[in-house]
Amino acid sequence: MVDNVNPNTQFHPYQPETSTPHTSRPLSGLGGILEKVGLNNVDVRSKLNQARGVARNNGGLVLGGLAALAIGAGLMRKRAMR
Repeated sequence: MVDNVNPNTQFHPYQPETSTPHTSRPLSGLGGILEKVGLNNVDVRSKLNQARGVARNNGGLVLGGLAALAIGAGLMRKRAMR
């Protein structure tokens, strides 16, 4: 099947005219969650640099957190295999 519809039209021939256009739909996924919380304009690069600085200054804390995550994941995997 070849689609010969003008891509600039808002609706496709088999899409009802009463449906909501894609650009007007609310965001879903991570973007929607962040927007609901009010974090839609977060500067990711500055936050990442801030997290790197905290990790450099508190190396033991980061390693302890990673060890706790590894132990917890192992316990959850063991529980799921039963």
